[in-house]
Amino acid sequence: MPDQGNPGSIGRNIEAITFDAVGTLIVPYPSVGAIYSEELSKFGYDIRPDVLENNFIKSFRQFKKDHPQALLNKDSWRRIVATALFGLIPDHDFDKVFSALWQRFARPEHWSILPGVEETLHKLRSAGLRLFVLSNNDERLHTIFQGLVIGPYFEAIFVSSELGAEKPSRRIFDLVQIRIQVAAENILHVGDSPEEDVQGALDAGWQAALVGPRAATFGSTSAFKRAASVHALFCNT
Repeated sequence: MPDQGNPGSIGRNIEAITFDAVGTLIVPYPSVGAIYSEELSKFGYDIRPDVLENNFIKSFRQFKKDHPQALLNKDSWRRIVATALFGLIPDHDFDKVFSALWQRFARPEHWSILPGVEETLHKLRSAGLRLFVLSNNDERLHTIFQGLVIGPYFEAIFVSSELGAEKPSRRIFDLVQIRIQVAAENILHVGDSPEEDVQGALDAGWQAALVGPRAATFGSTSAFKRAASVHALFCNT
């Protein structure tokens, strides 16, 4: 497992690190609810950001629960957004609203890099590690990372909608392993979901690290590393 104080001696023969994207490296800016509210105002609807944020979270979670095998492609996002906006706008405006939101979230300026991420990626690359993104997401992620300052640190951006499988399925981890040509035990995956990121990686024979709010409270196993953030995982002494 990585030595949190020294990314240059990460330990246990790690050659490559894959990172989850949203919630691990980046987050919507200023927020999903704020972006929804602003776009809806252009169509004449005045809906509070907090209402839209809560609706989106509930809709996303319900969709993932009801359709655990569904890829997060454009059709899936359309269904998620439709549920989030149900009863708030008339049906005849939905196509235009969805199109505007789809394009809005493809713009790099509407994503914020989490604190310490750029510094951490620089240190990891300087230490000779190969870095990749592995996300349950759609093709817009390529455009987003191309426009972010951290984009050049990654050799490739792997998204589930293109690979045909989602974390925690072993298939997506195996496909990435084949693409990068590194032995499973020499790959570390870092993410903020215990189920999708940590369990998925461990089941595939990879090493794993959990970051974010759930890292401090999820389980007590020593099978993976944990920290409050990507920066804390690799750079804190």
